[in-house]
Amino acid sequence: MDDKEYLKKIGIKLKVLRSLKGLSQDDVANQLDVDKSYYSKIERGLTNPSILYLRHISNLYAITLSELVDSNISF
Repeated sequence: MDDKEYLKKIGIKLKVLRSLKGLSQDDVANQLDVDKSYYSKIERGLTNPSILYLRHISNLYAITLSELVDSNISF
């Protein structure tokens, strides 16, 4: 899997997690204190967030960082 595919897969996971929690992108962006457009780019696989930012996201969704970034784990 190349980097673009990997980022897209993480983005899909994030979208699923957000939907399961009944949150909008605005809700998540506000909780993470970032622009909605930035969070949207992450969900679409268009940007490569830092590991620290991914840690904040995983904390928000109450999953481990490993669960978020492991390409073999799905929700």
